[in-house]
Amino acid sequence: MAVAERIVITGAGGHVGGRLLKQFCSTDHRHLRPHFRIAPIMPEWVSDCVPTFGDLRDASTRHQILTDADVVVHLATRGYSSSRQPSPLELENEYSTTTALIQDSIALGIRCFVFVSSIHVLGNALTGDVTERTTPLPSSQYGRSRLRMEMELHERCNATEMKPIVLRLANTFGVPAFPKNSTWDLLIHDLCRQAVKLGRLKLTSDGSGYRNILALGDAADAIAQIATKRIPSGTYILAGPRTYRVHEIAELVRSRAERILQKALMVEFDDAKTTVDHSFTLHPSSLNAFGVAVGNRLIEEMDELLRLAQSEFAK
Repeated sequence: MAVAERIVITGAGGHVGGRLLKQFCSTDHRHLRPHFRIAPIMPEWVSDCVPTFGDLRDASTRHQILTDADVVVHLATRGYSSSRQPSPLELENEYSTTTALIQDSIALGIRCFVFVSSIHVLGNALTGDVTERTTPLPSSQYGRSRLRMEMELHERCNATEMKPIVLRLANTFGVPAFPKNSTWDLLIHDLCRQAVKLGRLKLTSDGSGYRNILALGDAADAIAQIATKRIPSGTYILAGPRTYRVHEIAELVRSRAERILQKALMVEFDDAKTTVDHSFTLHPSSLNAFGVAVGNRLIEEMDELLRLAQSEFAK
């Protein structure tokens, strides 16, 4: 009988990391080692794992979480937020911490390092049909920083036994495993909050921009598969089944909210603020070819998020 692998999850209290931890804890998983910068109040569903705590910039902390581990899923980097752009210093700190984590993982014999990056590395290349072979053209400091970390992982793994896997993750939404107020600033989260609190949905643009969206549960399930399957090293797109215009997303939230809240709602737009985006389609075919099934539970996740907003914000 094969020995179960020990999987490290950095950023286990984050937007994606928390749901990944919950996904593993709900299944017959492997040995888990979730890492948190600061110890949170642990939910009841956290089981059969040994959490670690501390700042990943500290060498002793990195050594503690990596010793005797087999796989690292690195999520301890900030997600994209249009409401608060990271400073150059924050981005540089993330880069240096990630580089140190990669180097220590190689030295300690980690078998596989999964870095969850972002489709923001593609930037201006997000037009038309986009595949794993599309050359990135990052248009923001955030996108350039993710691409820099991707390249660092691949370059440092050359001529080593550690397998690098980069996941370019689309925009995710859903019920957080570890609630944070800032989560409600994300596009779909904010629309759900508005539906409950204000009885209407107001966009800060004309809604003409494009977004590929992926339910958080589907993202967590796919990442769990990738961490446990023997897929080849490389860079992969992890995205939802289709790309929407922002006004389509707002209308979808409105439709689901009317069903759950049992009241009529209206979507408002700011026609003075147009969005210059290009239509694009993401093709994550490589993951499918290696047996990773990406779900399509968008409606279920949206309904659960609306119910959470109702419990949080209903008067």
